[in-house]
Amino acid sequence: MLVVMNQPLLANISHQACDFMYMSDFSRLDDLIVEAIRKLNEPSGSNKAVISGYIEDQYWPPADFQYLLSTKLKSLVNSGKLIKVNQKYRIAPSSSLGGISTKVSSSEGMNTENNNVKRLTKPQVVAELEKMKGMTREEAAAFAAKAVAEAEVAMAEAEEAARVAEAAENDAEAAKAFLDAVILSMRNRNAASMILRAC
Repeated sequence: MLVVMNQPLLANISHQACDFMYMSDFSRLDDLIVEAIRKLNEPSGSNKAVISGYIEDQYWPPADFQYLLSTKLKSLVNSGKLIKVNQKYRIAPSSSLGGISTKVSSSEGMNTENNNVKRLTKPQVVAELEKMKGMTREEAAAFAAKAVAEAEVAMAEAEEAARVAEAAENDAEAAKAFLDAVILSMRNRNAASMILRAC
C-alpha cells in the first residue's frame, strides 16, 4: 500500500536540473544573441563574454552553454548574419535578423520552431519556483516529468543545431582551403608565365 502525504513539497530542484526547463527553446539561440547585441548596443560590437553575460543574466542557460554559444556565433558569422571584427560581434547591415524571429532548419528538414514553448526570464523563474513551494508531491512529480520531457526535446534540438552548425563550419573551412589552393595555383601560373616570357 502506497501512502502519499499531502504536504507541500519545497522546491528542492538543482540549478542544473532546471537549466533547460527555462530555456527550452535553446535551439533559437540566434534570437538571444541578437537580442543581447541589440540591448547592449556597443558601438564597436559585443564580445563573446559580454554576450554570454547578458544571456546568463536574463535566462538560465544549460551547462554546455559556452560551447553552444561559440558554435552558434561561428554559424551566424559564416551565414553573414553577424559580422566579427577584433573578437567583437555586430549585426550585419543586410542581416535577415533585423527584428524578425528566425527559424533554424537544415536540409534534412529539421524544423526547430516550437510555438508552444515560451522563454522565461529569471524573475519569471523565481515566480515559478515560489508556486512550486506550495505543490503537493503529485503535482511536483507531474511538473518534474513534464520539465524533464521538455528538457530532453530541447537538448536533442540543441545537439542537432550544433551538428548542423559544425557541418556548416567544416564546409566553410573546406571552401576556404579550396579558395586558398586556387589562389596559390593562379600565383604559380602567373609566376611561371612571367619566367617563360623572360626567356
